[in-house]
Order: sequence, then structure tokens, then C-alpha cells
Amino acid sequence: MLVTVTLNPCIDHAIFVETLAVGDTNRVARVEKDAGGKGLNVSRVYAELGGKTTATGFLGGSPAAIIRRAMQDQGVLDGFVNIEGETRVNVSVEDNSATPPTTFNEKGPLISESEMAALVDWCRDVPENTSWAVLGGSMPPGVSKDALLVLGRVFTERKVRVVLDADGDALVQGLTLNPSFIKPNNSEAGRLLGIDIETDEQAVSACQALYDRIGGGDRYSVISRGKEGAVMTCAAGTFIGRSPKIMAKSSIGSGDSMIAGILWALDTGHTPAEALQWGLASGAATATTDGREIGRRKVIELLLDEASVESR
Repeated sequence: MLVTVTLNPCIDHAIFVETLAVGDTNRVARVEKDAGGKGLNVSRVYAELGGKTTATGFLGGSPAAIIRRAMQDQGVLDGFVNIEGETRVNVSVEDNSATPPTTFNEKGPLISESEMAALVDWCRDVPENTSWAVLGGSMPPGVSKDALLVLGRVFTERKVRVVLDADGDALVQGLTLNPSFIKPNNSEAGRLLGIDIETDEQAVSACQALYDRIGGGDRYSVISRGKEGAVMTCAAGTFIGRSPKIMAKSSIGSGDSMIAGILWALDTGHTPAEALQWGLASGAATATTDGREIGRRKVIELLLDEASVESR
């Protein structure tokens, strides 16, 4: 069982127009809505690959129904805590120009102390067969900055392996838990270590340094590198992976999908090198969507052989 925690999930509401006319009436060509949030993305891809997963966090108001429907459609079990506030809706407006979409991101609902306590209690009662707990994403108002650290300690006490996908202070704090799996991107890893990561050699050295920092042993350190692929260090060694060559439409959710692919492969008996290959294929499959979808298993399987992994 994989558990994911999304403290500030959202609905991604995309509006498409021919040409965006600021200060004037715009005719909408189409509208797309989808569930969003780091943990949710991980759970959805993990379930897409055939794994059993529960997503938790905070949900409230009418947007919660859309997220729960997406979870139900994809076989993700619902462990969310119901809240008084309303789950945020992030709106983007996209036209046929070459400019990036115009986005409006809400900060999220105010979380009360009792709602946070209810989530902590839920995490303390996770099923005995829970193998991983994925923590990451933004914090809604009312949630303390050390929330991921607090939840990570709860899972660690339950002997659940913590996966940390965070940046800044949340990453620095989380590293004190010696998490079992971390996946910063190039920029996040560089900021943490105070170095520039541009070449393969720099990425390999940084990944090994992070692996040592979290305690080595049976842990996993991964640095995602966008179209360049990823590097992973674990007890079996260091591996550098190259992503499949694709026509990428969006990078949204690709890192989350990579985590899901790696964890699912490890849970189903694949070697670390094979797991990284599944992660790269999963991330690439999601990148072929417009950012409001996830990679589907058929696409992931088609891309699997195009992802290469070598030992370093």
C-alpha cells in the first residue's frame, strides 16, 4: 500500500480561447478540469500502473467532489479529511499564441487545528501493509511550516518508509528524518547543496552526496533533470537515466509521475535500475499530456524501452 499526503490539493481549471483579449469579452473554445496536487498525481499514476494506494490530505466544498470522482475513476482510495473551507481552484487561460498560459493560483483554504489533528490521527492509523508515505506540495493557510516534518515523524514511528518531495525549509527539515526516498530536481538539489548542477558528473556527485546525507543504506536519492533524465543513488550503486525522446506538451506532474513509477517498480520486484527506467517512462508519458492529465499505462509501456539506464 502506498499512501500520499496532499495538504493543499486543487482543481486545475483550464480555459482555452482563440486569442486572449485583456479587458474585453473572450469567447471560450473549451474548458478542461482535473484534480491536481503532488500526492494526488503520485497516487493516480501508481494506481494506473496497478498498485494499491490511498490519498489523504484536506478536501472541502464543491471542488472536493471533482477530485473524489477522479480518484474513484482511477482506483485511488479516499483517505481525505473533510474540512469546513473550500478546496482551491487554480485557473489558467491559454490561447493559440506561443506565450505561456496566464494562471491564477489560489492560496487554499484555512485549516483549523482540529482539522490538522484529524489528519495526524488518520496517519497514525494507516494500514499495517503501508510500505511508503509520500509527502510534498504546498502548505495551505493555518498549517505550520513544519507540517511535513510532523507527519513524517508519525509515519516513521509506524515503520512506514517516508518519501520526501519538497523544497526549501520543508526539505531541510525533512532531511532530519533520514527519509527513505528523496527526489529534488536539479535546482532544488543545487540550492540544498550550495552548488551548480549542470553536467552529468555534477548530478552524479550531488546525488551521491544527498544519499549520504539521508543516511545511505537501503535509502534512495533521486535527482530529476527534466528532459535530461534523472540520476539515482541507492545501495546497488549510482545510475544515470535518459528520458525517452518525446514531444513534450507540459512538465506539470512529470516529477510526481517519476516517483510513482519508481516506487511501483520497486514494490513489484524490479531492480533499482529497472525502477528508474519505469520512473523515466512514467514521467515522459505524463509530459506528453497537456498538464491536466497523467500518463496512462499503455503509453508508459510504449516508452519503457526508450528510457535508458546505465551504472556510473
